[in-house]
Amino acid sequence: MLIYLLYLLFGLLAIGFVIFLHELGHFTAARLLGVDVEVLSYGMGPKIFSFQGPKTEYRISLFLFGGYCRMKGSLDLMKALKDDARSMDKTEAGSYFGTTPVVRFLIYLAGPLMNFLLAVLLLALSSLIPVERLSDPAVVTPISEYRTLFNSNIIQSNIQKGDILIASGKHIFEDWQDAEDFIKTHSGEIIPVTVCRNDKFIETELIPTKTAGGYAYGITLFQEPVIGRSESSLFLPGDRIIEADGKKIECTLDIYSITSDNFTVLIERDGKLIENIIENGHLPFAWYSNIRDSRDSVSPLLYGLKRSASMFVSALRTLGAFITFHLEDALTVMTGPVKAAESIGHITAIAFQTSAPSGLRSLLLLCSIISISLSVGNILPIPTFDGGQMLINITEMIYRRELSPRSYVLLQIIGMILALIIMIMMYSLDVKAYFFS
Repeated sequence: MLIYLLYLLFGLLAIGFVIFLHELGHFTAARLLGVDVEVLSYGMGPKIFSFQGPKTEYRISLFLFGGYCRMKGSLDLMKALKDDARSMDKTEAGSYFGTTPVVRFLIYLAGPLMNFLLAVLLLALSSLIPVERLSDPAVVTPISEYRTLFNSNIIQSNIQKGDILIASGKHIFEDWQDAEDFIKTHSGEIIPVTVCRNDKFIETELIPTKTAGGYAYGITLFQEPVIGRSESSLFLPGDRIIEADGKKIECTLDIYSITSDNFTVLIERDGKLIENIIENGHLPFAWYSNIRDSRDSVSPLLYGLKRSASMFVSALRTLGAFITFHLEDALTVMTGPVKAAESIGHITAIAFQTSAPSGLRSLLLLCSIISISLSVGNILPIPTFDGGQMLINITEMIYRRELSPRSYVLLQIIGMILALIIMIMMYSLDVKAYFFS
């Protein structure tokens, strides 16, 4: 329970930090555009420390899981309601309500924009951190050689079993993992490749096949059947399986193609042949792979921008499914706030146990996901959200008439009710995750 609470606390602090930076975006835009900010708080609830600046009180509040930015204008709104005014004509200097709809729009846009730019920065920094990756020689085989195993009819006739992927144009493949990433980034394209086949270099092409999930190229790793680590004393690191179930084993796929639950394997160890038994279809070992330090090859900012844009589009699709009541599609990728916080702490802790660079990179990636989610969530057209406020300001710009104070307050009340409903729905995902899964 203590470990769980530590995971949860760490995750909540990470989410709170991202939320505070969102509020800092509003604060910065407001000050630049001439609107005074009465309070900028890191955290929610009772204040535990504060500092009074020339125009703003800076606070640290008890619950460090968020923050808020309170702009000047509440007295103007209360006075207008008391006088039953139709507009906010009389306002204090520096009041939010004393500005134009364009200025108010920009102030509310600054929050989601700050989150997007934060994600770009975090992902750019993550790309500078070298991480250990599996590295296997780029030896491949068409999956058509293993039709039953892959349950696929896709054919890549330009590739033969045992071909080595060398390059595509000027891009030299470091290993199979690098080639796989390259193919993913060129999905749907005909990819020219140089392969080594029987000690000869051959120029050919990878032809994509359209599938229900996108495009496939019908090739996979041809991995040597050498054991890397084992949970059984019968198998040792470095053992090479040369025969199983009476069949010659050329690669790991040959092992996975065996349908028997119990079978004999012949392994080669230090020049000797040894027979062992595999029981219940369980392989008590993992295959050997090299390890290499890896950095993303593109420039950090370009990497951050591309990844952030891709995440933003994915989050928009989820939001679209949520708004159009395609809840089954939306809920497959949505997580409650408590479960999300716990997962952040848990995943980061596991990554740090592997290595400090892996832990830091995981933390940066998870915070970027939070930031993008917050950016997209806040553009919902609900009055108390940034998106709703921006919509109000766009409407005022179009009709060249501002909302009356009563209408403004009414919309805020409706927005609070809708926000409460959304909050209940989000926390219901936590209830489902912890008690009904």
